[in-house]
Amino acid sequence: MITFFILVPLSQHNIYIQILVPFGFFFVIISAINTLNFSKKVIKFFFILAGLSLFTNLINIYDETYLSELLAVITNIFDCIFLILSIIAIYQKVHLETNVNNDVIRGGICIYIMLGILWYLFYKMIFFFDINAFHFPEFRKTSESINLLYFSFVTLTTVGYGDITPVNNFAMILSNLEGLCGQLFPAISIATLVSLYKK
Repeated sequence: MITFFILVPLSQHNIYIQILVPFGFFFVIISAINTLNFSKKVIKFFFILAGLSLFTNLINIYDETYLSELLAVITNIFDCIFLILSIIAIYQKVHLETNVNNDVIRGGICIYIMLGILWYLFYKMIFFFDINAFHFPEFRKTSESINLLYFSFVTLTTVGYGDITPVNNFAMILSNLEGLCGQLFPAISIATLVSLYKK
Protein backbone atom coordinates (compact mmCIF):
# COMPACT_ATOMS: atom_id res chain seq x y z
CA MET A 1 0.00 0.00 0.00
CA ILE A 2 2.88 2.36 0.73
CA THR A 3 4.23 1.97 -2.82
CA PHE A 4 0.87 3.36 -4.02
CA PHE A 5 1.86 6.73 -2.51
CA ILE A 6 5.23 6.64 -4.24
CA LEU A 7 3.94 5.59 -7.66
CA VAL A 8 0.90 7.90 -7.95
CA PRO A 9 2.83 11.23 -8.03
CA LEU A 10 5.38 9.75 -10.45
CA SER A 11 2.64 8.40 -12.74
CA GLN A 12 1.82 11.79 -14.24
CA HIS A 13 5.36 11.99 -15.68
CA ASN A 14 5.77 8.46 -17.06
CA ILE A 15 3.36 6.23 -19.01
CA TYR A 16 4.99 3.04 -17.70
CA ILE A 17 4.43 4.08 -14.11
CA GLN A 18 0.82 4.92 -15.03
CA ILE A 19 0.43 1.29 -16.07
CA LEU A 20 2.19 0.05 -12.92
CA VAL A 21 -0.25 1.83 -10.56
CA PRO A 22 -3.40 -0.22 -11.43
CA PHE A 23 -1.37 -3.45 -11.61
CA GLY A 24 0.24 -2.73 -8.25
CA PHE A 25 -3.10 -1.89 -6.67
CA PHE A 26 -4.62 -5.08 -8.12
CA PHE A 27 -1.88 -7.38 -6.81
CA VAL A 28 -1.64 -5.79 -3.35
CA ILE A 29 -5.37 -6.05 -2.67
CA ILE A 30 -5.67 -9.55 -4.13
CA SER A 31 -2.72 -10.79 -2.06
CA ALA A 32 -4.34 -9.29 1.05
CA ILE A 33 -7.66 -11.01 0.27
CA ASN A 34 -5.92 -14.35 -0.38
CA THR A 35 -4.55 -14.37 3.16
CA LEU A 36 -8.04 -14.20 4.71
CA ASN A 37 -9.14 -17.84 4.27
CA PHE A 38 -12.37 -17.13 2.40
CA SER A 39 -14.33 -19.67 0.41
CA LYS A 40 -13.42 -20.11 -3.23
CA LYS A 41 -16.65 -18.39 -4.34
CA VAL A 42 -15.84 -15.25 -2.35
CA ILE A 43 -12.24 -15.18 -3.62
CA LYS A 44 -13.53 -15.64 -7.19
CA PHE A 45 -15.96 -12.72 -6.73
CA PHE A 46 -13.09 -10.51 -5.50
CA PHE A 47 -10.97 -11.55 -8.49
CA ILE A 48 -13.79 -10.65 -10.91
CA LEU A 49 -14.26 -7.22 -9.31
CA ALA A 50 -10.51 -6.60 -9.27
CA GLY A 51 -10.18 -7.77 -12.89
CA LEU A 52 -12.95 -5.43 -14.06
CA SER A 53 -11.32 -2.56 -12.20
CA LEU A 54 -7.88 -3.32 -13.66
CA PHE A 55 -9.27 -3.67 -17.20
CA THR A 56 -11.15 -0.36 -17.11
CA ASN A 57 -8.16 1.40 -15.50
CA LEU A 58 -5.89 0.26 -18.33
CA ILE A 59 -8.38 1.44 -20.96
CA ASN A 60 -8.51 4.87 -19.29
CA ILE A 61 -4.73 5.28 -19.60
CA TYR A 62 -4.86 5.12 -23.43
CA ASP A 63 -8.19 6.84 -24.12
CA GLU A 64 -8.96 10.32 -22.79
CA THR A 65 -12.32 10.97 -24.47
CA TYR A 66 -15.58 11.66 -22.63
CA LEU A 67 -16.45 7.97 -22.97
CA SER A 68 -13.20 7.18 -21.22
CA GLU A 69 -14.11 9.63 -18.43
CA LEU A 70 -17.44 7.87 -18.05
CA LEU A 71 -15.58 4.57 -18.00
CA ALA A 72 -13.36 6.05 -15.28
CA VAL A 73 -16.46 6.63 -13.13
CA ILE A 74 -17.52 3.00 -13.70
CA THR A 75 -13.98 1.95 -12.75
CA ASN A 76 -14.26 4.03 -9.58
CA ILE A 77 -17.52 2.30 -8.72
CA PHE A 78 -15.86 -1.13 -9.14
CA ASP A 79 -12.90 0.06 -7.08
CA CYS A 80 -15.20 1.41 -4.35
CA ILE A 81 -17.17 -1.86 -4.11
CA PHE A 82 -13.90 -3.78 -4.08
CA LEU A 83 -12.39 -1.59 -1.35
CA ILE A 84 -15.54 -1.61 0.80
CA LEU A 85 -15.72 -5.40 0.67
CA SER A 86 -11.97 -5.65 1.36
CA ILE A 87 -12.21 -3.32 4.35
CA ILE A 88 -15.14 -5.31 5.78
CA ALA A 89 -13.33 -8.61 5.19
CA ILE A 90 -10.08 -7.46 6.79
CA TYR A 91 -11.93 -5.82 9.70
CA GLN A 92 -13.85 -9.04 10.39
CA LYS A 93 -10.62 -11.03 10.32
CA VAL A 94 -8.87 -8.59 12.66
CA HIS A 95 -11.91 -8.41 14.95
CA LEU A 96 -11.98 -12.22 15.34
CA GLU A 97 -8.38 -12.38 16.54
CA THR A 98 -7.90 -13.17 20.22
CA ASN A 99 -4.27 -12.02 20.51
CA VAL A 100 -2.36 -8.96 19.37
CA ASN A 101 0.11 -10.00 16.68
CA ASN A 102 1.76 -8.47 13.61
CA ASP A 103 -1.15 -9.49 11.37
CA VAL A 104 -3.65 -7.61 13.54
CA ILE A 105 -1.51 -4.46 13.48
CA ARG A 106 -0.86 -4.70 9.74
CA GLY A 107 -4.57 -5.30 9.14
CA GLY A 108 -5.45 -2.13 11.04
CA ILE A 109 -2.91 -0.08 9.08
CA CYS A 110 -4.18 -1.58 5.82
CA ILE A 111 -7.77 -0.61 6.63
CA TYR A 112 -6.74 2.94 7.52
CA ILE A 113 -4.90 3.41 4.20
CA MET A 114 -7.78 1.82 2.27
CA LEU A 115 -10.22 4.26 3.90
CA GLY A 116 -8.17 7.16 2.52
CA ILE A 117 -8.13 5.61 -0.96
CA LEU A 118 -11.87 4.88 -0.77
CA TRP A 119 -12.68 8.52 -0.01
CA TYR A 120 -10.32 9.61 -2.78
CA LEU A 121 -12.44 7.56 -5.20
CA PHE A 122 -15.62 9.16 -3.82
CA TYR A 123 -14.10 12.61 -4.40
CA LYS A 124 -13.11 11.64 -7.96
CA MET A 125 -16.71 10.69 -8.72
CA ILE A 126 -17.99 13.98 -7.32
CA PHE A 127 -15.38 15.86 -9.35
CA PHE A 128 -16.53 14.07 -12.53
CA PHE A 129 -20.07 15.41 -12.11
CA ASP A 130 -19.02 18.84 -10.79
CA ILE A 131 -15.57 20.15 -11.71
CA ASN A 132 -16.11 23.07 -9.32
CA ALA A 133 -16.75 20.79 -6.33
CA PHE A 134 -13.32 21.62 -4.87
CA HIS A 135 -11.39 24.86 -4.71
CA PHE A 136 -7.75 24.21 -5.66
CA PRO A 137 -4.95 26.74 -5.15
CA GLU A 138 -4.08 28.56 -8.36
CA PHE A 139 -0.34 27.99 -7.98
CA ARG A 140 -0.63 24.18 -7.77
CA LYS A 141 0.08 22.51 -11.12
CA THR A 142 -0.43 18.85 -10.21
CA SER A 143 -3.31 16.84 -11.65
CA GLU A 144 -6.74 16.72 -10.04
CA SER A 145 -6.22 13.07 -9.13
CA ILE A 146 -3.10 13.82 -7.10
CA ASN A 147 -4.77 16.85 -5.51
CA LEU A 148 -7.79 14.74 -4.51
CA LEU A 149 -5.62 11.93 -3.13
CA TYR A 150 -3.70 14.51 -1.11
CA PHE A 151 -6.95 16.11 0.10
CA SER A 152 -8.35 12.72 1.11
CA PHE A 153 -5.43 11.83 3.36
CA VAL A 154 -5.13 15.35 4.79
CA THR A 155 -8.80 15.05 5.75
CA LEU A 156 -8.53 11.47 7.04
CA THR A 157 -5.61 12.36 9.28
CA THR A 158 -7.49 15.55 10.29
CA VAL A 159 -4.46 17.71 9.50
CA GLY A 160 -6.63 20.18 7.58
CA TYR A 161 -4.13 22.49 5.85
CA GLY A 162 -6.98 24.34 4.13
CA ASP A 163 -5.25 24.70 0.76
CA ILE A 164 -7.91 22.54 -0.93
CA THR A 165 -11.49 23.07 0.20
CA PRO A 166 -14.73 21.33 -0.73
CA VAL A 167 -17.37 23.65 -2.22
CA ASN A 168 -20.01 21.17 -3.40
CA ASN A 169 -22.55 20.04 -0.74
CA PHE A 170 -21.80 16.35 -1.29
CA ALA A 171 -18.06 16.97 -1.11
CA MET A 172 -18.46 18.91 2.15
CA ILE A 173 -20.56 16.18 3.78
CA LEU A 174 -18.20 13.44 2.58
CA SER A 175 -15.14 15.29 3.89
CA ASN A 176 -16.87 15.65 7.27
CA LEU A 177 -17.57 11.92 7.33
CA GLU A 178 -13.97 11.15 6.39
CA GLY A 179 -12.72 13.37 9.21
CA LEU A 180 -14.98 11.49 11.64
CA CYS A 181 -13.66 8.14 10.37
CA GLY A 182 -10.13 9.46 10.66
CA GLN A 183 -10.67 10.16 14.35
CA LEU A 184 -12.94 7.26 15.30
CA PHE A 185 -11.17 4.40 13.52
CA PRO A 186 -7.77 4.83 15.26
CA ALA A 187 -9.48 5.36 18.64
CA ILE A 188 -11.59 2.19 18.26
CA SER A 189 -8.62 0.21 16.88
CA ILE A 190 -6.35 1.23 19.75
CA ALA A 191 -9.06 0.39 22.29
CA THR A 192 -9.52 -3.03 20.64
CA LEU A 193 -5.77 -3.70 20.63
CA VAL A 194 -5.46 -2.71 24.28
CA SER A 195 -8.36 -4.97 25.28
CA LEU A 196 -6.86 -7.88 23.29
CA TYR A 197 -3.45 -7.28 24.84
CA LYS A 198 -4.89 -7.33 28.37
CA LYS A 199 -6.59 -10.67 27.68
